[in-house]
Amino acid sequence: MQKVIITFAIGLVGVFIFKYFSLPLPWMMGPVLSVAIASNLPNITTQKLTPNIANPARVVIGVTVGSAFSASIINDLDNYMFSILLIIPFILLSTIFGVLYYHKLGGIDKNSAFFASQPGGFVEMVILAQSSGADVRKVILAQSSRLMIIVLALPFLIHTFLNIELPKSNAGNALPSIINIQINDALLMLLCGLTGWWIASKIKLGAASLLGPMAVSMIFYVFDFIHQRPPFELLNLVQLILGASIGSSFSGIRFKEFSKTLLFGAGHFIILLLLSLIFGVFSVWITGENWLSVLLAFSPGGQSDMNLIAILVGANVPFVALHHTFRLFIVMAILPVMHRNFDKFIKKKI
Repeated sequence: MQKVIITFAIGLVGVFIFKYFSLPLPWMMGPVLSVAIASNLPNITTQKLTPNIANPARVVIGVTVGSAFSASIINDLDNYMFSILLIIPFILLSTIFGVLYYHKLGGIDKNSAFFASQPGGFVEMVILAQSSGADVRKVILAQSSRLMIIVLALPFLIHTFLNIELPKSNAGNALPSIINIQINDALLMLLCGLTGWWIASKIKLGAASLLGPMAVSMIFYVFDFIHQRPPFELLNLVQLILGASIGSSFSGIRFKEFSKTLLFGAGHFIILLLLSLIFGVFSVWITGENWLSVLLAFSPGGQSDMNLIAILVGANVPFVALHHTFRLFIVMAILPVMHRNFDKFIKKKI
């Protein structure tokens, strides 16, 4: 428990530094950077956050994503379908280029490179890598570095190239303060989160703590049973938890390995960003959706992190969430089959 408190304290230091210099998304990006740096300093021991801490944060994100749905958005889902299907070739090409990159340049064996190259799904990739005999440590380092770089770089890219002013104080773009939340709405949000998590866990759904609450709360908001969205103070706490979680994944790594991992992660990020932009062009053309939402929908980050950033920057949250939900389905349902066949392919071609 002491290490957890220290980790969050270091994360808060990052928040205050980002706020002092008026940097964007301080509650998320500050903890990522401060905890990652502190994890590699002598005499400082941070704690990798357990599911008992991270899962409740994902429940809050799931309910917040579900709160962005409405009856009018449901009627527009057919307009998203072709864009969502682009996720399939996006994953395939990301895998091919990622395996080439990590195997040829990074010296990682082909099996581990396969899981290291996947665009998103940190937890899911580690689980599948463990069951497939891959080098789990290398997969964790590759996925952690990609996730960290995306969370740090993407907001600046959004601000620089899309000229969108990002929040520098709190997550309150369209979210109420906790002092204005009605008791009945708060209780229904809690019911959606816990019920959705429980149902999704029972049916063994991937990312149960996120997708279950999202699905149940979506129903409640579409039928107008809940009238308010979760408070921004709660989203700030969630950012602190997830940011510290990402940063703490580098705990115990020597500086040389840490810097090398980030360097290769940056290279992989550039590859994935180029693919995201290519598929984004087709998505914008098909759907007419704005570039901010499309970029986040095809960004190779984790489900929780990309949905959270979508909420914070005012993107089309349902559009982003549906793309990442479908990507997660592909990862969990199809990727193991793809891995068996891809293994035969890479032995001959790569």
